Amino acid sequence: MALFVLGIACSPRRSGNSTRLLLEGMKIAQSEGHTTELVYLSDLEIKPCQGCGACSVEGICVIKDDIQKLQEKIIRSDRLMIAAPIFFMGVNAQTKILIDRMQTFWALKYIHHQSFFKPFGLKRTGLFISTAGTRKKDVFLCAERSVKTFFHMLDIDYTKPCLYSGVDKAGEIEDYPSYLEEVRRTTRGFLKS
Repeated sequence: MALFVLGIACSPRRSGNSTRLLLEGMKIAQSEGHTTELVYLSDLEIKPCQGCGACSVEGICVIKDDIQKLQEKIIRSDRLMIAAPIFFMGVNAQTKILIDRMQTFWALKYIHHQSFFKPFGLKRTGLFISTAGTRKKDVFLCAERSVKTFFHMLDIDYTKPCLYSGVDKAGEIEDYPSYLEEVRRTTRGFLKS
């Protein structure tokens, strides 16, 4: 059965390492006959959450920008791939804005008790891909916690992530063919989960 696989490239660098890894995963999804869509977060006009609380009261966000179109794609997705670099030991600003703007979904789910995802059918699964310049042992700890929480709130199962430290300069990921192969292998399993 063909799935709708949504990939979100969160790096401000279009040719960044995390994006390159995501592209590899998306190629696998396409080659296996799934419908895919790749969104570059840097192409969208998305403002930060203002913490106004309107979504808690009304269940809608009062900020009108491109987040609504992206939310529609997220709702329709069967598999969600998020690729984000690490900045200062956490997800980069673009990724954090994306996650914060999902507050509307949180309010609908936990305050208004509304389901906005398919109640039946395939379980939804998410894959987190990330690169970091530093090799510190806990470099992915904060980012992974944010992404796990994001997926949980969206009723998406978190699968084994693809996290690679010591990769900083744009294009440097090409020096690590085993990382590219691991993303291909992980994507194949992720599509079957």
